[in-house]
Amino acid sequence: MLQFPTCTKMVPSSFLLPSQWPHPQNEELLLAVEESDFEEKCNEIRNINSNLVVIGKSPADIDKEDYDNDADDDDGDNAEESEGDEFEQETV
Repeated sequence: MLQFPTCTKMVPSSFLLPSQWPHPQNEELLLAVEESDFEEKCNEIRNINSNLVVIGKSPADIDKEDYDNDADDDDGDNAEESEGDEFEQETV
């Protein structure tokens, strides 16, 4: 019994020969190669960024900012210690 009308054309299921199908081992190898390329590009970008000079700041200032940013992270935890009186608005 036909499921489709006779006017529809039959299309072959696949034009690929079984030898052309991708093999899981080849896919893993390709993925490993792509990952290593990606890591190389990331390392190049890291090296380029580490050599950049920020205009208007000396390298000592930049290093100091890195240490200061670590200390700023702790300040957010102490938000409940601030007094609400500082933020009151005047009514007119």
